[in-house]
This record gives sequence, C-alpha cells and structure tokens, in this order.
Amino acid sequence: MKKVMRAALFCSLSVVAFATADLEERVSALESQADLLEMSSRLSIGGYGEMHVRSEQDGGDDYMDIHRAVVYLGYQFNDWIRLTTETELEHAQAGGSSAGYLLLEQFSVDLQLTDTFGVRLGRTLAPLGIVGLRHEPPLFFGVERPDLEKYILPSTWSIDGVGIFGDLTDNISYELYAVGGLDASDFTDSTGIRGGRESSYAGAESLSYAGRLDYFGVEGLRAGAGFYQGPTDHGSKGMDHANQGNEVSIFSADFEYEVGELTLNGVWASGAQSDVDVLPSGVGDAFGGYYLTAGYQVWSGAADTKWSEAALMPFVRFSTFDTQEGEISGGAADTDAHEREQLTLGLHMLLTEQVVLKLDYMSEERGDGTEKNDVVNLGFGFILQ
Repeated sequence: MKKVMRAALFCSLSVVAFATADLEERVSALESQADLLEMSSRLSIGGYGEMHVRSEQDGGDDYMDIHRAVVYLGYQFNDWIRLTTETELEHAQAGGSSAGYLLLEQFSVDLQLTDTFGVRLGRTLAPLGIVGLRHEPPLFFGVERPDLEKYILPSTWSIDGVGIFGDLTDNISYELYAVGGLDASDFTDSTGIRGGRESSYAGAESLSYAGRLDYFGVEGLRAGAGFYQGPTDHGSKGMDHANQGNEVSIFSADFEYEVGELTLNGVWASGAQSDVDVLPSGVGDAFGGYYLTAGYQVWSGAADTKWSEAALMPFVRFSTFDTQEGEISGGAADTDAHEREQLTLGLHMLLTEQVVLKLDYMSEERGDGTEKNDVVNLGFGFILQ
C-alpha cells in the first residue's frame, strides 16, 4: 500500500513539475511576443518608387528607367528620441557600367527636447526649395523633378552634421544646421554645383551652415525661405585641408498654396561663389532662377466605386534658370548656352493618394537661341506611408 501511495505521490509531483515548466515556457513565449509587439509598434516602414518612360522628339534619346526605389526605416526609441533612415537605389542597379547608385540619403536621430525645440544629429536633406520637403512622386507635378531644383539648389541634397529644429510660434517653424561642405572640383558650367554634393567624407575643416523658416498662418498656404553658406573642398574628401578660399552662398524662397481645386507653387533661388579662380574652367560665380506651377483638379472619382480616391489634375509649369552667370573661371566667355527657359504641360492622375500616373510634354529654349528637342515623359509612382 505504501509503495502504491509513494508511486502516486511521485506521479503527482511529476505532473505538477511538468505543468509548471510548461507554464513558464508559455509565459516566456508571451513575454517575447509582447516584446516583439512593442518593438513593431515603435518601428516605421515606408518608402517610395517611380518608373519613367522618356521620348525625345526629332531623333533624340528614348528609354525606360526605374528611376528610384527608396526604403524608409524609422524607430521611436521613446517619447523623445527618434531614428530616421532612407536608403535610395537609382536606375535599378549600382556599380559596373550602370549610371545607378545606392545611397544612404537620410540617417539621423532626433532628440525632441521640448514640444517646440529639438536637436537633429546625422544626415538630413538640405532645407532648400520644395523638392527637399516633398519629393515622393504623388506629391509633385511632372514625371521628372523640376530642373531648377535639380541644378540650382540642388535637390535632393544630403547634408551631414548637427542642427536644431522646432517652432518659433504656432505658425512659424525653423531648421538650422552646421554641416560639411561641397566639393567644388565637380562643379560644371552645365550642371552647376550639383556634382559637388558629398555622399561621404564631406569636408569639415570649416563648417557650412544651412537653415530655413516656414510660415503656415494662412489657410492652405505654406511659404518658406532657406539659405546655405559655406566653403568648398576641392577633391580632397575632407582629407587634406584643401579649402582654397571659395565659398558658396545660396538663398531660396518657395511657396505652396491650395484653394478649392486649384494648386499653385513656386521656387526662386539665387547662388553665388566668392572665388572663381580656384574653380574648374567654365564655372560661373553666380547661378539662379525661378519656376511657377499651376494645377487644377478637373475630375474626381465617384463615391462608392473603385475610383472613389482618384483625381485628375492638368498642370502647367514655367521655369527659367542659368547655371553659368557672372564672372567665368578660366577666362571663358558666358555663351548663354546654359540659360534655360522651360515650359511643361502635363497630367497628374492620382489613383489613390499613394499611387500616381503622370504624363507631360516639355519644351526648352536656351539663351543662345538654340532649341532643345521637345520631350514627352510618361511615368508612375507610389509612396508607402
């Protein structure tokens, strides 16, 4: 009898032990799931992409191109520290004979110290123009981004450094940064300062400064102004104190206004360089221009149909800019060949707020009297948010 009771007691204790172990495993698994859920709630995943088809009239270039595929990853460490990263692949591949590249476009940590004041560390976008703020395909008119912002500002332009941001009032926000500079050895007469953007080892012997103010005090309107000021490297990638005395100054103003079905926006920009003698031959000591865009929503999809989020907006953009003005380096003459005047007519069709189809026609005249081939562009794009 005692043996039977001992056996029964042993079995009971074994069952309890196994049950306890199983319960602990379940609790541990639930805790792990809770940790994953908390992490996923702090993680933000997004991105955007666009594909273009270009047809240049009168025997020019015709091609298709997956222009951009961008992945955004963000993480909210707590209620005041946030990570932002954006990785961009251009032209579908990087390396080899391809024109494409893989670039870490944004890589920053924001420290939101108060409701109206924060510190930003790392890589962000230069606070100039509209494209730096709104470069996802559904958010701007035209298959290609405006050439003025491509060559004069030049967007999108990643800058490395530290800065502050916040609100001065309920209607005015600001950004201010101390950052690495441009590489003047890659400035040209036709593309301006665009080639001088540094993707790594930005010169920091003497810092550059950039900032902007934005005003939101009128319903439907955002108006802003920005600046950049700083010395240039000359092919040194920050390694040998190669600042030769040239400084780049850029000032810009921009606005976006929506009232009813009408959308208006525009950018004005002006830049100068202090010493053309140290610049590549043909580069001017000034550059600048402006553009104005008007779009009007002529159709929106009917409710309770698959087109309920769709909208169609014809638009027109006039742009004029010059990448080579003033005194020219190397004693070269200003031929006016880099003064452009562009007219773009197009259609912007949103299938949803996140997916867009685009079609446009652009003509261009140069200051020396030559006319470039007219271009027809077709494309689609999307944003994940």
